Amino acid sequence: MLTLHKLELFVYVAQAGSISKAADHFLMSQPNVSQHIQDLEAEFGEQLLIRKHRGVELTPAGETLLQYAQEIFRLVAEARLAITNVSRLSGGNLALAATPGVGIYVLPECVEQFRMRYPQFTVSIKTGVTAEVITFLIASQCEAGFIEGELDGIRLPPHFGVLVLDTVQQYVVISHAHPWWNAASLSIQALDDQPVILRQIGSQSRAWLDRFLKSHGVRLRHVGEFDNPETIKRALLAGNAFAILPAYVVRHEVDLGVLRLLPVNDCDLQRQLKLIWNKDWPLSPITYAFLRHLATDYPSVNALLDSSGPRQPHRGRV
Repeated sequence: MLTLHKLELFVYVAQAGSISKAADHFLMSQPNVSQHIQDLEAEFGEQLLIRKHRGVELTPAGETLLQYAQEIFRLVAEARLAITNVSRLSGGNLALAATPGVGIYVLPECVEQFRMRYPQFTVSIKTGVTAEVITFLIASQCEAGFIEGELDGIRLPPHFGVLVLDTVQQYVVISHAHPWWNAASLSIQALDDQPVILRQIGSQSRAWLDRFLKSHGVRLRHVGEFDNPETIKRALLAGNAFAILPAYVVRHEVDLGVLRLLPVNDCDLQRQLKLIWNKDWPLSPITYAFLRHLATDYPSVNALLDSSGPRQPHRGRV
């Protein structure tokens, strides 16, 4: 019998190219997933998948079914968004992904305000470098990804949208122990051959900073590399190195007077806060409600929510 559940399993297998990945995602055994696929093949009288040593491939019939199945689930999602009154839902989950600084310092306050309005919902935020955030979106582990920085070198699927939410100023951050403590600002050349604590190689933050400093002929003396902004802050407090960070990362320590922000006066140390989502898939009512809430602080989100495109209905009540 043809059911939405069987179609959902088929779509996931087709997109992941793997029955085992589908089994892990749906918490099922591989034989159980295979049986559902076989049921579909019996229903249509056509082979849908070709089993290979590593994963599966779609047959022509499978390609056709995938297109129709995706259309069906788009329509179901659009119907939910058009009809659902989020305030009356008894529960649900909001799944987000973000790069570390955004996930630790930017989203939590907004998420908590959202939960105060909708206490029946749970919220999860997966954190990772930009490439990992993209992977979470591709695997449908979240509907909205937030990154600070660039997408250079990142293969973004063509059906993903990118929206700039804000420009984020970067600063030289130092502790009391640093000889620059009483300085009002710095030139970019003042950073040359100075001890610095950096993000790890492989992060977009590190790649951006390396390119920026190279373009200005500045070489730094690396004394630490960490994958977490909290670790960077602790290292700054314990020594006399500096780091380059956005203000929101060190707001608390600056208020306490234990860290200081120094602007670089002869160049723009700026990055962008971006929202990434799948344009081909309508937002769930809960994600839509969260982004509507987020638009209070980032008005550019309204351009996404109020789009009149056929795949982005905006009649859901929040």
